[in-house]
Amino acid sequence: MSRNIPIVDTGVETDCLIVGAGPAGASLACFLINYGLRVMVISDAPGTTATPRAHLINMAGLECMRDLGLEEECLRLGNRGDALDSIRWCYSITGVEYGRIHAWGAGPAKMGEVADVSPCASLDLPQTYLEPILVRYATTHGVKCLFNTCFAEVDQDARGCVTTAVNKVLGQKFKIRSRYVFGCDGARSPVAAQIGLSYNVQPSGGVAYNILFNADLSDIMKHQTGHLHWIMQPDTELEHGIAPVLRMVKPWHQWILVVFPKPGVDIKAFGSSQEATNQVNDLIKAVIGDDKIPFEVVDISSWRINETAAESYSKQNVFCLGDAVHRHPPIFGLGSNTCIQDAYNLAWKAALVLQGKASPALLDTYNVERQPVGQDLVKWSNELLRNHATVWGAIGMFGETKEERIKANQELSEASEAGKVRRQQLFDALERHRGEGDSVGMMMNQWYTSSAVYIADEEGPQAPFAGDYLTQARVSTYPGNRLPHAWLSKDVPSKEISTLDLAGKSAFALFTGHGGGAWKAAAQAVGDKLGIPVNAFAIGFGLDYADKYRDWTKRREVEEDGCVLVRPDRYVAWRAKRGLSTTTAAAAVATSCEEKLEQVLRSILSL
Repeated sequence: MSRNIPIVDTGVETDCLIVGAGPAGASLACFLINYGLRVMVISDAPGTTATPRAHLINMAGLECMRDLGLEEECLRLGNRGDALDSIRWCYSITGVEYGRIHAWGAGPAKMGEVADVSPCASLDLPQTYLEPILVRYATTHGVKCLFNTCFAEVDQDARGCVTTAVNKVLGQKFKIRSRYVFGCDGARSPVAAQIGLSYNVQPSGGVAYNILFNADLSDIMKHQTGHLHWIMQPDTELEHGIAPVLRMVKPWHQWILVVFPKPGVDIKAFGSSQEATNQVNDLIKAVIGDDKIPFEVVDISSWRINETAAESYSKQNVFCLGDAVHRHPPIFGLGSNTCIQDAYNLAWKAALVLQGKASPALLDTYNVERQPVGQDLVKWSNELLRNHATVWGAIGMFGETKEERIKANQELSEASEAGKVRRQQLFDALERHRGEGDSVGMMMNQWYTSSAVYIADEEGPQAPFAGDYLTQARVSTYPGNRLPHAWLSKDVPSKEISTLDLAGKSAFALFTGHGGGAWKAAAQAVGDKLGIPVNAFAIGFGLDYADKYRDWTKRREVEEDGCVLVRPDRYVAWRAKRGLSTTTAAAAVATSCEEKLEQVLRSILSL
């Protein structure tokens, strides 16, 4: 858009301006609007995305959707079971299989653990479905959303931000006054560039292409179910790279083929160049392994394999989240999930500051808590992508000539010492790679340390995690950890409910038990005094909720008369291991509990 377009004085004002309507921006709008704020979204795009792109919603991401009441809609449109249960390496969809691993908690060793740590389970939900779900919720709850409207620049002053935007339909440039601006505008974020965020940038892994195509493979997939299919063909010239990977979009008739071609191979020339068109068609036929099956290429898009993490996520009143601050390959399937969790962390803090119930210093904790998460994600995603090479090498894909690759690959079936060695290499490589499919820990082990977590009452620092960080979830109420999931119910027969369902809902939550009545009363009194909702629940026989399988008793790590305080994003803010006193008068206990809880909340809110 031309800089010479005159600015129209529209007098537009809002509390929160979100730039971008992808998973980060749309989910942030949903969370913010539930606090009664004025929220506006602008997006350069003409609408929600037309291509599937991100697709996995893991337990942590789906828990956030559950808090919005959107889990059922996600389940209705998404896929589980055979469509999500494994990652495999094969010659083609109809060809020989070299090996596979269970994926996203589907293996027999992981299914119980997944069910134990969350009321949700991973779901395949392409971005083409996720974004409309979020945008519909946001707009029907009061968010103003303008597509075809691009961000131009932002100026900050004592009152907040003045953003210049351009409506591409009307050709009008106008200004938006807001207290905060949130840059959710993707990997080439103009907002992040405008405020000068600095990045830790490692060398790019090159350009990849997504080929979206339709093909009915339902008969084939009866015996080859799986979510991702790495195609290894050592007897080809590898013009399209060593390892294209086929991903299910809609079982079993829509697919994305991700290609990592040699430099100079122009996949995007498909349709305009007969040579490129023939290359793409031949590649799809080779991947399917049956040239009699018809297919239709729908779209081809490119993306860069990044290893980039922002060193800081904000500057004054402008905050960035999602791909604007962490850019990485889609290993672990954590892209959209991390975007949503960035938003979940930031929304309650921005809302309470805007409402005058917390100090602006609370917003500093967004960067402190989420930047290490994004940095770790970028690191681990790229390391695991590089680890794929050990599988490819064992299959024989790294020979310089086709003859060398064929010979190496044939060793896998030979009764020889070379065959024994190569089979062991493949076995070891696949076993090491279980970390991607069994990455429950990577999904769930985000732990926060900041002033929004109160640890002054702890006897010492949290003990180092004894399990595997990538594959095992840490379950603890030590402040800064995710609230442990446990199934509860009423004493009389009733629908079970998770501890997570009692928390969230744009409010703090406090859990106590027998003898914890003073904590419940304190939650009400302090919440009223500070103007902050604190929902309190007593768990135990004859109390508000029964501990259905005794899991809360095992996981709470506090005495019955102690309490666990949970933030609106369902992270433990503070805990009291036991009641303050059982020997003094009840009135004194109530006063002490109220004073203590107020002290803790004021500290968390930086008041």
